[in-house]
Amino acid sequence: MHRRQFLAALAGGSLLPLAVRGDDPAARPLRLGIISDVHKDIIHDADVRLQAFVDAMTEARADAILQLGDFCTPRPENQGFVERFQAFAGPKYHVLGNHDTDGGFQRSDVLAFWGIPARYQSFDLGAFHFILLDSNDRPDDFQGGYPSFLAEDQIAWLEADLAATRRNTFVFSHHSLERPLCIRNQARVRAVLEAARMPDGRRKVAACFNGHWHIDHARVIGGIPYHHINSSSYYWLGDRYRRDRLAPDQSRRFPTVALTAPYTAPLFTLLEVDPAAGRFSIRAANSGWMGPSPADLGFSSTAVDLDTIRPEIRAAAGSFG
Repeated sequence: MHRRQFLAALAGGSLLPLAVRGDDPAARPLRLGIISDVHKDIIHDADVRLQAFVDAMTEARADAILQLGDFCTPRPENQGFVERFQAFAGPKYHVLGNHDTDGGFQRSDVLAFWGIPARYQSFDLGAFHFILLDSNDRPDDFQGGYPSFLAEDQIAWLEADLAATRRNTFVFSHHSLERPLCIRNQARVRAVLEAARMPDGRRKVAACFNGHWHIDHARVIGGIPYHHINSSSYYWLGDRYRRDRLAPDQSRRFPTVALTAPYTAPLFTLLEVDPAAGRFSIRAANSGWMGPSPADLGFSSTAVDLDTIRPEIRAAAGSFG
C-alpha cells in the first residue's frame, strides 16, 4: 500500500475520529503509528519505505510512532535512516530486534545510535500506559544464535511497572509471546500480564503486539489479544528459494534480497484507541509480491501457517476496560 492509498483508507474508513489538539488528552482517542522489521541492512529501498511511514503518520496526525525492531544496525552509513524516523514531530519509540546487533554490535551500541534511554521502558500517552520489552536477553544456558528470552530482572521490572499504573496497558516486544518457537519463557511472562488487574478486577493489559515473524496473525490467550505486525519489507525464504528480483547492479549491492519475497509497497499500520468506547483497532494495509510469491515458488514451512504469509496487515479490533 502506497502512502497515498493508506491515507485514503484512513479518510474513508476510520473507526475513530481524528484527535483534536487541545482536547483533554485523557478523554480523546489516541493514534499510534506502528512499523516493524524494515531491515535497513537487507532491503534495497528501506529509506523509501520508512519515509512513506513517517509521511503517512504525519498526515494522519498520529500522536506518536513506534518501530518494533529489526530496524538498523548502528553503522555510520545508517545515520540518515535513523534521522528519517527522528524527523517525525511527535514522540518516537523503539523496540530492540534481534538483527539490530548484527555484525558484532552490543545492545548498548544500538541504544546510543538510536538515542533511546533504556532497552526496556514504559511511558504514558493520553489515557493509556505502554510497555516496551527487550526480548533479546540471554538465558543462563544460552549456547549461541539469537536469544529470545526475558531475564528475571526484566520480569521483576515488568511486574512492578504493571502494579504501579492504573491505566489500560499495551505491551510491545520484538519476539512473540504466543508462538512456541519464540520467547522461551513466554508462559512466565504471560502469567505476569494476566495477573495484572485494575482495582475492580478487570484485566489491565489490553493487548500485546510483536514483529519478528513477518506474518499477519493474531491469537487470544488468557483473555489477552496477541497481534503480529507484519514486516514493512518482505518475507524471508532462504537459499533454497533464491530468486533474483532486482536489476543486476542492485543485486550486487543488496545480495540478500534474493533470499526474500519483497513486498511491492511498505506495510505499516495505525493503532487507534478510544477510552470512551473502551475499544482499540489496527488499520488494514495491503501490498503485493515483488516477483513470484512464496506460494508460486512452492515455499513450505513447519514454523508458520502458510495462510499467515501474506503481503498485508489485516484490520483487527478489540475491547478493554
